[in-house]
Amino acid sequence: MSKLARIPTQDFDRDVTAVAMDDRFILVGQVDGKLSAVYQKNGVSVFSAKISDSEITAVCCEEQDEDDNPIFYAGDLEGNLYTVNKKGKVLATAMLTKKKGKPRTIVNRAKYSIYVYSCKGVTSYSHATTDFRKGNFSTATSNYSFDGDGTFHKKKGAGDYDVIQYDARTPSRIVATCAIEFGNKVKNFEQVLAYSVIHQDYENLIEEGTAENALKVYNSKKKIIRELEFKSPVKQVMSCRHHEGDAETDKIYILLWNGMLYSVTGAMLMDPDVADAALDLKVAVMEEDDEDEDDDKGEYKGFCVFGKKICIYGNDGLFTADVV
Repeated sequence: MSKLARIPTQDFDRDVTAVAMDDRFILVGQVDGKLSAVYQKNGVSVFSAKISDSEITAVCCEEQDEDDNPIFYAGDLEGNLYTVNKKGKVLATAMLTKKKGKPRTIVNRAKYSIYVYSCKGVTSYSHATTDFRKGNFSTATSNYSFDGDGTFHKKKGAGDYDVIQYDARTPSRIVATCAIEFGNKVKNFEQVLAYSVIHQDYENLIEEGTAENALKVYNSKKKIIRELEFKSPVKQVMSCRHHEGDAETDKIYILLWNGMLYSVTGAMLMDPDVADAALDLKVAVMEEDDEDEDDDKGEYKGFCVFGKKICIYGNDGLFTADVV
């Protein structure tokens, strides 16, 4: 399996708050409002620019841009949205009003068009490189909740903790993930939707060791397929099923709160005839000199995978590994 290693810069040894990737770049948001990009291939810096006075909470690489004009997106704690070019110049801005929450996830919708997910719902935008035209806003993605005993509710407010739904092909700023759903088929694969707890108070249960360790897996009709039991709560899930070009692959990655990162084939995970024990669930990466799956790595805040590269970040900074 692959080993995690730091990229050759000390710029991201701490204070990383959001990460995204495409086939060429790793995009990094930090607590001081700085947005940076490095080349995925060798870690060489592309740009580093302070675009905000607030913490960056979501980042995204435009998947359909031109090779000679890469485009990047970011959102901050105050609800500001930014479109940035390869030189770190802000090309356009927009803002989520406070009643729509802060950006947690930015997902490619079409060329220069994005979805922005928050704790209140999802907003669509187009023409993001020019005048950032706001489209529809829907609260449907925030109509879920979760109880302290692991009960998942398809109704906002019914549970102890708020839950949002988002497209798992993009990394997100969340506390824990309680379920995933295989939705409608788009191109070659069914979409993977993640259901994630966003209440910071839920971290108390995790730290006390009383939080739910299972990941529920549903089909498109909201019928449960299986519950995967882990040794630690699930932090984040990411799907490679709808990445652009050669990065598209039927792999789903699962990051636990104890720092373990697993991969599994989506077709097997969604098939009710495949027993849990028959899944090809395996450890995706290991830290240097670490072969113990039971060891608590801890303090990873999120990850991103695209093509042949995995990027993971936490209190100790930013690490990358090759997909094997």
